[in-house]
Amino acid sequence: MLAKRKLAVTLASVAALTLSAGLASTAGATAGELQRITPPVDTQQPPQDRLVLAVIGDYGGCGVDRTCAEEYQVADMVHSWNPAAILTTGDNTYQQGLPEEVVKAQAPYKADIDAGRMFPIMGNHDYGNGCSPESVQPSLDYFKVPAAFVAGFGNGLLDFVNPDANCQTATGSAKPPIYDTYRNTLTNSSAAWKVVGGHQPIYSSGKAGNNLDRAWLMTPGVDLILAGHDHHAEHIETADGYHIAISGNGGAGLTPLFSVAPGSKFRDAAHFGAMRLTVTPDSLKAEYLSLPGAVDYYFLLKKDAQGRAYLAERSDWVDPNPDPGGNPIPNRYTVSFDAATDKADGLTYRNYEDGPFLTTEVDGRRALELQRNPFGGANQLYMFVDDAAIFGGPYQVKATISYRSPVPGSFAIQYDSQQSGSAYQRSTAVTIGAGQVNQWQTTTIDLPDVRFTNRQNGGADLRLNALANLPLAVSAVRLDVVPPAPPATRVSMDFSGEPDGLTWIPYESGPAHEIVVYGRRALQIDRNTFNSGNNLYLAVDDRYLTGGPYDATATIEYRSPVTGSFVLQYDSATTGSAYQSSTRVSITAAMVNTWQTVTLDLRQVMFRNRQNGNADMRIVGANNLPLIVGAMSVQLADQQAQLLKAAQDAVAAAEANPSTDTITTAETAIAKVTEATQVTALNQRLTVVKHLVQTRDLLNRIAATELTTPAQLDAAVTDLTDATATLAKVPTDRQGDLPQQLATAKRRIADALADFFAKPVPGKPEPIKRPWLDLVISDTYDQTGTTDLHDRVMSIVRSHTTGQEVTIAINEFLASR
Repeated sequence: MLAKRKLAVTLASVAALTLSAGLASTAGATAGELQRITPPVDTQQPPQDRLVLAVIGDYGGCGVDRTCAEEYQVADMVHSWNPAAILTTGDNTYQQGLPEEVVKAQAPYKADIDAGRMFPIMGNHDYGNGCSPESVQPSLDYFKVPAAFVAGFGNGLLDFVNPDANCQTATGSAKPPIYDTYRNTLTNSSAAWKVVGGHQPIYSSGKAGNNLDRAWLMTPGVDLILAGHDHHAEHIETADGYHIAISGNGGAGLTPLFSVAPGSKFRDAAHFGAMRLTVTPDSLKAEYLSLPGAVDYYFLLKKDAQGRAYLAERSDWVDPNPDPGGNPIPNRYTVSFDAATDKADGLTYRNYEDGPFLTTEVDGRRALELQRNPFGGANQLYMFVDDAAIFGGPYQVKATISYRSPVPGSFAIQYDSQQSGSAYQRSTAVTIGAGQVNQWQTTTIDLPDVRFTNRQNGGADLRLNALANLPLAVSAVRLDVVPPAPPATRVSMDFSGEPDGLTWIPYESGPAHEIVVYGRRALQIDRNTFNSGNNLYLAVDDRYLTGGPYDATATIEYRSPVTGSFVLQYDSATTGSAYQSSTRVSITAAMVNTWQTVTLDLRQVMFRNRQNGNADMRIVGANNLPLIVGAMSVQLADQQAQLLKAAQDAVAAAEANPSTDTITTAETAIAKVTEATQVTALNQRLTVVKHLVQTRDLLNRIAATELTTPAQLDAAVTDLTDATATLAKVPTDRQGDLPQQLATAKRRIADALADFFAKPVPGKPEPIKRPWLDLVISDTYDQTGTTDLHDRVMSIVRSHTTGQEVTIAINEFLASR
């Protein structure tokens, strides 16, 4: 009891000893260590014999947009343990860590905070979803702690090390600025146990997933890493022997589990709760308790002879759902939306609290204009892939985006990554330079290992992330799944030998038996007792071929004692039928009782075990044809050659008939080609088509404009300038009649400008706009050359400019020719 009282007094004095500081003070301790906010160890006294600490995380939604009930219930459970201190794993307050939010969120723990018993780390919501020192200051002021610190308990029994990892991420081999200070703190700590807190878990089976940019926390000397962020409970032992305890179920909602993280030994996303740490000089016991106080799981750490923590004991636990998600085959290989035409095909978008947008018209095109994220950070657009179209993964995907920005900046796609485990893996960024501002652009981004499991906010699959609140406009997004290369391109069976990836399956509606025909082993298809078509079910070994679609051929060696016919039925991606029929094979009288060979086309065949008995295809004999099969093989066409041919055909079709639709079709086809040189060549050809279409659209817009008001004239002059520049990028032999259309548009605008200048203007006329003057000069030059050029131009624009300005403009025009 004396030790407890002494500890309570020590902790109560923490407020007077700590500084309320932001990021700038994270490394403000002596000898390059984190600031210690508890009194130093009394070396004249031994460590405490036993210590109980509580761990809570992601609890602070009370009074904002979540119910308070669970937070108060968890607080009551934690207080019943009478812990010496309460450690948090971050997100102590939702949504942005504003002063009024902090006060409401901490109500259940106010007495603990006032007594100096609360030791929080800061999460993304405490930071207002950014990394500004100002945004986290209300929390630091209320808790009376710095953003990063080390706190000691039990007179040298345990050090809680908080390096403020929320805003300290590693890139490649480069460590964050805090790392050396963090490492020194661990190295110089004499505590029996060293526990580290970092909000985002390095590994997690939860909604947000892995955060490998915090792997720097796994540093020698660390015995246990506490984390939150994902709203569940989990214990993970990494391949390097580090133990990660996720405690994110403290009251502010629960989030589901997804693919199991490597080394996960316990997971629970169904209950609110907290962790209880019981520490002695020889052991550290971590217990996961759920409301109202049941111990669901525990693990016990001890130290080996070298002082490294090891797992000495843990609860027996059986995972009720060992691998949610899975890796299915997509039902669709392309999904998209086009806001300009208000069409969605398997891909949709929705407003979300940190991803608002407005549907508006930008430069004559309907688009989604990203609005400022009220929670800070970046502007975002959440996108949802129809589960019936594509689910699970991983898939290799190419994302094609049409966008426009009024200012320079950058954006990327954040997606659920199989490789990193993060639900918000960032793709390669797209940079918008000054020369691309206020122009519609199209780009393709590779997502090499994307999963579609609804892990992001609001159940989204991916989001467009525009840094620095870039006001990006998005008109269309298309996702193309690139089919993986198959492990094999041919499977076969021959009853005179061994099967090679293709076998027949006995089934109640497909009986058969082996026979010998003139010394050759074969398979006799028996009568189907269920209907008049007898069946031979065939299975392709998934280790050889799975998924698709593929174009293939099936070669069958057969004979029949009677005339008749049969078909091969297969799973078709084109029709969606699992029993698509091939061309019918007829057996004439001349063919009876002789071996025959036929090759059948299987267009867009899938191998996904959809037929009876998990078969991939079947032979169906009409009127119970007693067909005999001696051998069969399935040969895939050269997939990349096919895809390349399809892309070449699509580009040729776009060249023959330039339009938005033919361009989109060609882009979809090109996205499936993997050979970089071919992709570059096809995109170069398609770029010419895009220039043609863009020029034509601009000229059509000019033709549809009345050209009577200054605004109409201004828009037409701008469109003409853009059309001239765009057409100049097209080879002369591809321009067709567009130069004539351009000249006609130019003449029409010049006439309209002349009419505009000729009208009397009350008061002092507005000075002529330079693009207008340049167009008048160019048109006059086209009509008469340099003869009296200055006088002819002045006769049109005299009341709106000076002779000197015209002289300067003419000289610059002639110099540029």
